[in-house]
Amino acid sequence: MRSGISLLERAGIEDSRLNAERLMEYVLGVSRADLYADPDRVLTTDVKKRYAVLLHRRSGHEPLQYLLGETEFMSLPFRVGPGVLIPRPETEILVEAVVQEYSAESGVRILDIGTGSGCIAVSLARYLPRAEVVGIDVSEVAVRIAFENAKRNGVGDRVRFQVMDITSEPSPLHFDLMSDVVVSNPPYVALDEWTALPEEVREHEPRSALCDEGDGLSFYRIIASTAKRFLNSGGHLFFEVGDKQGGSVRRLLSEEAYRDVSIHPDLNGIGRVVVGRWRGGA
Repeated sequence: MRSGISLLERAGIEDSRLNAERLMEYVLGVSRADLYADPDRVLTTDVKKRYAVLLHRRSGHEPLQYLLGETEFMSLPFRVGPGVLIPRPETEILVEAVVQEYSAESGVRILDIGTGSGCIAVSLARYLPRAEVVGIDVSEVAVRIAFENAKRNGVGDRVRFQVMDITSEPSPLHFDLMSDVVVSNPPYVALDEWTALPEEVREHEPRSALCDEGDGLSFYRIIASTAKRFLNSGGHLFFEVGDKQGGSVRRLLSEEAYRDVSIHPDLNGIGRVVVGRWRGGA
């Protein structure tokens, strides 16, 4: 495994040792404890070949999560792959904000816009066990993976997914989406920030899930306006925001007549979630 670590270090991969270990665990089908319990195990030719292929792909900055086919979010396992955004720790703050607002006994209806892997929708269904959750996404690939993740985490009976473009005019059929909560982690990377993203993000994760091809606020405007059609009076809109967008999104929600608009910070005091309450125009 030393040669694998060296290869990743030369490629500029952060946490090279951890990456090499995770890939070895994957090809062997063992846990980390098992990996180190038998440090002198003899590797078969097949294992060596598979490990070499994965190391080569990782040295090309293909995301580790895509190579492993899964990641952890809110202490739950999620399948991920090309075509869906890899869940970030910051998004857990968004889920936690919703869970803190509603008790576990609430039969709340939740709409997740831009569901991706389904990490938000599925996590909310797990931690709010009486909630009914709908996740929508423009990507058929994302919706398929999200459905698999719902089944994997035991909430397939309370979470449904559908392909829908939120930027288009909702049809009457979409009004079965009426909800108490609308939650979204929309594409918020501005076009002029795109080239500054790390290579493995820029070259491998879906651009449409990250960049709005504008000022970074385009989807906040669209969703803040459109969500009014789906929110019951007194319902909440929860947004994840970029680290410099809290103030702008708060003003946007206020201009759209949302009430009690607030910002939730992360552990570093950076605003990561903006929440507004819709009172049906009252």
